Amino acid sequence: MHSWKKQFSSRFAQFALLSTVCLSWLAPQNAMAGKSNNDPMTLAIAGSLLSFGMACYQGKAPCSLSPGIDTDKLTVSFDQGSDNTIQHLRVALGADWKEKFYESPNFEIAGRWEFNANHWNSTRANPDNEQGYILGITPLFQYSYKFSKFDLYMETGAGLLWLDDPTIENEFKSTQFQFGDVFGLGMKNKDFEIGYRYLHISNAGIEMPNPGTDLHNLHLGYRF
Repeated sequence: MHSWKKQFSSRFAQFALLSTVCLSWLAPQNAMAGKSNNDPMTLAIAGSLLSFGMACYQGKAPCSLSPGIDTDKLTVSFDQGSDNTIQHLRVALGADWKEKFYESPNFEIAGRWEFNANHWNSTRANPDNEQGYILGITPLFQYSYKFSKFDLYMETGAGLLWLDDPTIENEFKSTQFQFGDVFGLGMKNKDFEIGYRYLHISNAGIEMPNPGTDLHNLHLGYRF
């Protein structure tokens, strides 16, 4: 049984990666009015859904009743970037899950909880709301290819966010509670990680209007 589950996890991982990329290519380019490229959003949402499916099938965090975190393996990270006229800064503290979903000599699937605080500010003249804060918690999945001195990784995640004001710049988002979908690419070793991280903020259509905010960030992390 254990061997069967390990084989399933390996094939699921390959399927998840392939499906995520394919969905990004097949997604209609007019899915989000006013957005020139929705590929990162598709990758974030599709990758998160597939990753959560894998976690729930195996009964592991974040789908298990136990948080399953390892407080001896923490990551502090900083993201900085923008969305047109919005500047964004994110600080996060992550705690690894105790169990990995899959591990082989060259590939692994692992993850962590990230508790994050965000600040944004607008560079526009006289916006409806000039700046604000966002607090959130995000389960983050990392798919890593191992090399001798570093790993290449893809990450996906989807979590809950709380905005201090439902208006970001000139866009009214209807609710203070939002969802944050994450997609990232990067490289890491046992101490550091660096890469690109995309964050999509919306309320998933719970209330309208529901304009999306798409933040493109440089990501730096330190593991300790």
